[in-house]
Amino acid sequence: MRFFVKIHPISMKRYLMLCLCVALSVLSFAQEDADTRSEFYPSVGDFGVTGNISGLISNISVTSNTDLINTNSLVLRYTKGKNLTYRVGLAPRINNFSVNRTDSVGKNLVEFDSNASATNISIRPGIEYHFKGTNRLDPYTVFDVELGVVGSQKMNSVTNVTDTAGTAKTKRTITEDGGFSLGAKVGLGMNFYVSPKLFLGVEYGVGVMNVVSGGDRQEVVQVEPVSGSNTTTRNLSSTRTSQVGLYVDPMIQLTVGYFFGLKHE
Repeated sequence: MRFFVKIHPISMKRYLMLCLCVALSVLSFAQEDADTRSEFYPSVGDFGVTGNISGLISNISVTSNTDLINTNSLVLRYTKGKNLTYRVGLAPRINNFSVNRTDSVGKNLVEFDSNASATNISIRPGIEYHFKGTNRLDPYTVFDVELGVVGSQKMNSVTNVTDTAGTAKTKRTITEDGGFSLGAKVGLGMNFYVSPKLFLGVEYGVGVMNVVSGGDRQEVVQVEPVSGSNTTTRNLSSTRTSQVGLYVDPMIQLTVGYFFGLKHE
């Protein structure tokens, strides 16, 4: 779930000032002299995985981050250097839905069989710049971009009505175009290392997005009666939705992650 806001120039200035104040606060908090590559931090070349923490104290769970169309994503990190960390979010989703139902309507037997499918995928590469921190606190700023494909949808259904005279069949096929998602996001975050390479973190950001879905839609209905000629009806239409705007995280994201130490020569 995301909140979308329309910001006029004065509000934008205030918002940028707020971000600047938060950044300065983080930097001033992290001025304690310490080795930013302490034994708790990942080594250069280490890979990590990150998840989100949700729920109340009595019902805490670790969940995946989501992309612009709310698909769960796997977030991987790679420590490039003392100050730079690369990361990427991968969000594949394959949807398959089917319904099989048998009913009796009077003396007729009605059998209904349907299925629907759609495939979405997005990739969200990003880069983190880590400021000087303390022995355990690791503040950073992050920039992400996102590119996603909203797959086309296809729905099929077959209805058989059987009586004493035979079976009548109705086939229905619906296809609808997909779309795409584009976005970019900047944010601030901080990790606290509870043990070597294991951290709890917070992150908050703001971004821009454009999600386009839909397009040409075709519905084909084929009727095969017990007696008489078969008929085919084709209906064409087009519906496209486009969502463009600025979004902010509805709340600070709580994260947990771990870096896997690799042997470095």
